[in-house]
Amino acid sequence: MRKLPFFAILWVVFLLPVSAKADSMSVNAAAQRLSKMVWYSEEYPPYNFKKDGVAAGMSVDILMAAFRRVGVKVTPKDIRIVPWNRSYKYIQKKPGTALFSMTYTPERRKIMKFVGPAVSVRVSIIAPKKADLGKITADSLSEFDIGVVRDDIGDQLIRKFPLSSESIHRKNSLKQLFYLLRSGRVDVVAYAADVFSHAVRNAGDDPADYVELMVLKEGKMGYAFHNSTDPDVLAPLQKAVDELWADGTIAKIISAY
Repeated sequence: MRKLPFFAILWVVFLLPVSAKADSMSVNAAAQRLSKMVWYSEEYPPYNFKKDGVAAGMSVDILMAAFRRVGVKVTPKDIRIVPWNRSYKYIQKKPGTALFSMTYTPERRKIMKFVGPAVSVRVSIIAPKKADLGKITADSLSEFDIGVVRDDIGDQLIRKFPLSSESIHRKNSLKQLFYLLRSGRVDVVAYAADVFSHAVRNAGDDPADYVELMVLKEGKMGYAFHNSTDPDVLAPLQKAVDELWADGTIAKIISAY
């Protein structure tokens, strides 16, 4: 075997601690950049919501656990809970912004960067059971007035169907959407099933009084970032989320809700 010259060995030994320090500094720099971002979320329980004026929910808990591993100095108090359609515009227009929980779609992957996934989601066409609407198909969807939250995943999925604009009723919050359905102003809503059931309970109704008539999407949700975000900034956070899945932490957080 050919031996390395003595000066070459010294050069390699000299570089080793420098390289390790560079990697460490890279994580620290990423943590600093993440700490300076503006973090947005919405009322989307049990994933994310406001409790006693502070962000809470399983997606918040997962994010905080990942932050602790990376060294990000952001707390639930720093997360801004705002209407989805407003924050959805922010993340597309303002660099240095993050928004969750965001459902993965091919269209969104083109205009945002993601870390995750963190949790699963099922988006469905939901109606009062007493309405007895029967099974809804892609062909029969046009027969109903449909309520959605503006720019929510339910809204974006509905747009893929050949429906008239008059049949789609867009609101800015789930609270407004639920009112439309309870008052009979729409026949059905397109929304995340778990979140809708949570809203039903909070309103004093029984989730069993509502039924999913058609599943629009079963997917994953994660944390979305402005498309200009440096991938190297997100890499340590992605690694932390992967580790939280591997060691069972995320499963424990989800089961707690």
